[in-house]
Amino acid sequence: MANYATNIFYASTENQNDLNKIEAFLDDNFSCYANKYGNSVDAEFPSRWEYSEKEMDQLVASLEAKDKVYIKILTYEFENEYVSFRIFSQGKWEIKI
Repeated sequence: MANYATNIFYASTENQNDLNKIEAFLDDNFSCYANKYGNSVDAEFPSRWEYSEKEMDQLVASLEAKDKVYIKILTYEFENEYVSFRIFSQGKWEIKI
């Protein structure tokens, strides 16, 4: 059986079109419920093995105002001791761990 990682996702932006795109993308691509409130969206969803890099790159590519979006994702999978914490800010990703 494949191990699944847990992703804790948070995004904020004042661009409501991008906020709607983020919420729809999460709903369409992951088995999760995205919670939108004010200028932010949060969600928790599974992914196979590790951080969903391909999907997150697709999400960012679809946004209008990439430099005004703040995203953070904590991904962990206990059995294999995998942890990743990434922040998207001012148009680029920073990998913390």
